Amino acid sequence: MELIKQIKDAEKEAKELVEKARQEAAGLLEDAKVQRASVLRQAQQRRQQMIDKAIDEAQKRGDSQVDQLSEICNQEIAVLKKSCEKKFPACVDKVLSQLRHAT
Repeated sequence: MELIKQIKDAEKEAKELVEKARQEAAGLLEDAKVQRASVLRQAQQRRQQMIDKAIDEAQKRGDSQVDQLSEICNQEIAVLKKSCEKKFPACVDKVLSQLRHAT
């Protein structure tokens, strides 16, 4: 009788230990899932920050290039205007002369 009671007690204790281990494992698994989600979220935030930074830098470089090209174009326009100013009076005289002779 005593031996049967000891066996039953040992079985009961073993079941309790197994259940406790199962609960601890489930808790560890849940903790690992939470930690993994947190690490993933942080990685995504860093990725988005890097993307935003790259976009910002590209926008600044683009703006700078636009400013440089604008300045170059304005200089070229000024050169063209200056070279045309010298020829303008002669062209006007020629056109007026042709109009006078045509009528």
